[in-house]
Amino acid sequence: MTIIHNEGRDPIIQIANEFTVIQVSYSSAGQRERLLVSSPRLGFQTLLDPLQLESLTWQTPEMYSKLLDTPYGPGVKLDARPLSALLGKD
Repeated sequence: MTIIHNEGRDPIIQIANEFTVIQVSYSSAGQRERLLVSSPRLGFQTLLDPLQLESLTWQTPEMYSKLLDTPYGPGVKLDARPLSALLGKD
């Protein structure tokens, strides 16, 4: 985890592993407090309010696995084949 100090603004928390980089920052507009979750490598971002964040805790591991059916974002289907098919061993 890395804290990115954003001059004059709230810091950005960056979490990464070998597959992805995610940045989380605080956002407030008027009375609305939300977290901005962004994927800088893929260019996607979303604002989540407290109820949306809480709803993440209600989900099953299977729901998160289903989200990974399109790991590069909406509209991008992964054309995955077994390694044996790529090597011609089927």
